Amino acid sequence: MYTSSQPNFLVFDNHLSSFKEGKYQLSQFTIGQILTQFRTIAIVGISRNPQKDSHQVAKYLQEHNFKIIPINPTADRILGQKTYKTLLDIPVDIQKTIEVIDVFRPSKDVPPIVDQAVQLKKRHGKPYVIWMQLGIVNNRAAEEAERVGISVVMNKCMMQERRKLFEVKDDLELEKIRAKKMQEMTKKKKDELVSSPLTVTDENFEETINKHPLMVIDCWAAWCGPCRMVAPIIDELANDHAGEVVFGKLNVDENPLTATQFNVMSIPTLLIMKNGKEVDRMVGAAPKLLIENKVKKYI
Repeated sequence: MYTSSQPNFLVFDNHLSSFKEGKYQLSQFTIGQILTQFRTIAIVGISRNPQKDSHQVAKYLQEHNFKIIPINPTADRILGQKTYKTLLDIPVDIQKTIEVIDVFRPSKDVPPIVDQAVQLKKRHGKPYVIWMQLGIVNNRAAEEAERVGISVVMNKCMMQERRKLFEVKDDLELEKIRAKKMQEMTKKKKDELVSSPLTVTDENFEETINKHPLMVIDCWAAWCGPCRMVAPIIDELANDHAGEVVFGKLNVDENPLTATQFNVMSIPTLLIMKNGKEVDRMVGAAPKLLIENKVKKYI
């Protein structure tokens, strides 16, 4: 269904029941990958009016290092960028760079936009994603897009989703500070008393894996059934092998950057890290003995 030129995250779309909250509702993990990997966005239906949502979202994306390509048939320039009447009016050299098409048009107007996106996909292998903003839903157009390998997000605001993923609220920031202080207070020589899994995040990942000579990172998510099966096993192994290996838990929904960096394509995934480098991994739920035997090879 997808071409080899597509980024790794698109593999998730082959497993809708496992990785989507519903049809065309990508998981937060996958949305995080979209917002991390892709930087060039054509915004169809952007308004010249600074008070309109489309203008505000485009400005926000521009301020956060995204390149925007405005599509508005009645304007020459918006937010300092040359504006085009349609996607097909964009010069070919710029068409080739479009990774995401962000749509601010009524649901009934989406099919012609998707038709143009399909033409671009066939010519250039892009775009990778069509993103319909809040209140915009068109299942038939979405099916046409996915038929040629374009992933679809509907009824979500790109600005809101990025804020949820990457702009940490004050209470969460305080919680991270408390967690860091607690880790510093409970640090023991040679890790002999680290008998329960540590919480690993995008922010502390490098520091944590470099601090502990041998670590097993459990990549999981709250909605993942197999992850819940593995969780008590990880707790037991952390206690059983305290002083030999340190276990950690990384929530991929909350920490998409690290998950993307290590190409975590399915969960649960156990990353075995030795001296700060990945030496092995296990994918999928497994019994305690199998996990234990795998880890023992590196003790």
